[in-house]
Amino acid sequence: MDEITSISGAMCVITCRLHTKHLSISYSRDYTRVELRGYIMTLTKAVVTGAGQGMGRSIAMKLAKQGLSVVLIGKTSAKLEKVANEIQAAGGSAQAYHLDVTDDAGVEAFATWLGDEAVDVLVNNAGDWLVEPFETTENAQFDHIMDVNLRAPYVLSRALLQNLRKSDNASIVNIGSIVTVESHGGVTAYTAAKVGLRALGNSLAAELRPERIRVMMLSPGPANTPMRWDASPDIDPKMLVEPETIAEVLWTMVSLPHGISIRDVVVVESLYLVMDD
Repeated sequence: MDEITSISGAMCVITCRLHTKHLSISYSRDYTRVELRGYIMTLTKAVVTGAGQGMGRSIAMKLAKQGLSVVLIGKTSAKLEKVANEIQAAGGSAQAYHLDVTDDAGVEAFATWLGDEAVDVLVNNAGDWLVEPFETTENAQFDHIMDVNLRAPYVLSRALLQNLRKSDNASIVNIGSIVTVESHGGVTAYTAAKVGLRALGNSLAAELRPERIRVMMLSPGPANTPMRWDASPDIDPKMLVEPETIAEVLWTMVSLPHGISIRDVVVVESLYLVMDD
């Protein structure tokens, strides 16, 4: 069954497309142990890309707080180590792994390093942003945006497929963008990459569903992250959704029992919708 569900809160609006054969759901957002009609699910291992700051950091910290051991992937070792130390200081488990997700050889080396360990959650969060008119966007710029935002999730997901298959309730969550559901000028390359990521996820979800691997997309609106401030230094902070909110939504997505898949989620601040109208 596919249906559109909208949940409005005081601070943000969440719109999701729910795919499930179950109409009665009972689960707890506060624990990694989830039960549905006698089914018990435990999540233990997560891999998060772009985990050194912003949404990736908040997602990694949320998953660690829920009891998962988290592998932090990113290009800046110092930032990764800082996040790992924060998680460990709070009683969680985290390992930092320096990796440029656009480096195919590096991705294969990471998969080898991970070995045969099961991965319950893969979050393809690493991305890059380009604000440039279509006419002046260089081919090399376009290629870079596509490599980071589209090709890298494809390569990493394939490299870790055997690890995901070892999980009883695996989830791949691709971090998208509001640009996949509404048009904005000046971000043609970025929009093409994120829309491509949505198509990739939809196709992969259909292919991997029989193997109990969910593929979902979480598309935030403008978020309170360093990348957003670099691109839009004059934006009204009241229009920005907090990365911690995004992390909470992601946890809800991955903690649902097998057979329930929230395929698409768009998360924005309520004020963003008002201003957009």
